[in-house]
Amino acid sequence: MKFSVATWNCFGMGQSVLDVITHLRAPFRRRFLSPEVIQECADSDVLCVQELLSRDSQRFFDGLVTKYFPFAVRDHNRFGFLSLRGSGLGVGTRAVKDATVVAVKKATPARFLPFKSRGVSWDRYARKGGLYTQLEFDGQTIDLMTVHLQAGYSIASRRARTAQLAELKAWVTELGSKDRPFIVCGDFNIQGLAAERDGGEYLQLISALDGFTDLGAESDLPTYHPHPEGNPLAHLFEKQGNAQRLDYIFFRPASRNLQLVPSGLRRFFDRPLTSLGEGISSWASDHYGLKATFEI
Repeated sequence: MKFSVATWNCFGMGQSVLDVITHLRAPFRRRFLSPEVIQECADSDVLCVQELLSRDSQRFFDGLVTKYFPFAVRDHNRFGFLSLRGSGLGVGTRAVKDATVVAVKKATPARFLPFKSRGVSWDRYARKGGLYTQLEFDGQTIDLMTVHLQAGYSIASRRARTAQLAELKAWVTELGSKDRPFIVCGDFNIQGLAAERDGGEYLQLISALDGFTDLGAESDLPTYHPHPEGNPLAHLFEKQGNAQRLDYIFFRPASRNLQLVPSGLRRFFDRPLTSLGEGISSWASDHYGLKATFEI
């Protein structure tokens, strides 16, 4: 028996001051109407989305929930006292093949976990953090958390991520159990390509998630490539960036009971969308998505 878990930063936050404040428009919003985008997302048994920080992106996610994901949760993203937006996180799950169900476990309310450490730059205006829930699969329980960490390359951004990783480690300890599998995924904004793993923030990341396996480490594919020959949409908003592996799916097996194992990983939205012609507007997001397959 198999099911899939996908993670995708949908690039749903406005890129102008007006769009950030009004919370209405996402960049090149026609991409959310693309049949290719809708079908790829709908094909996931569990879909974890980051950056649902505009009306356009939230309508997109809510449309998926209405049609494909009867079990779902997302942040309301309302204005806060110290922030303009919420976490921008959402999880959708659905019934899958062979009458097996992967669903948000109703008996365990989802928990939105904003980082206590304030972000810097634009991130200080969002309540970045984690969304924790539990899944039911074949009568067993699986812990799931999707996260979105501080973006940026500055010293202040790195310090913010260090503090956020400490909070993430504490959440995993508090909410997880060695008797249940645990999947942690999302946009960590930490470079994980092999050439740069031996130092810096990646070591902090794997230390915070000790006992977890980085499912994308072996394939070592970038998920963010702001270059005209990589992802032109990402390049439009970041002219000097290099190829980076910022998005991850981590897995920790249960010590007993459910013998869930990962059986595959692929990248998606790493090519232009044929339904939207050519150029910058034909890309689904500035990030590529990841989809892992698990089986018993």
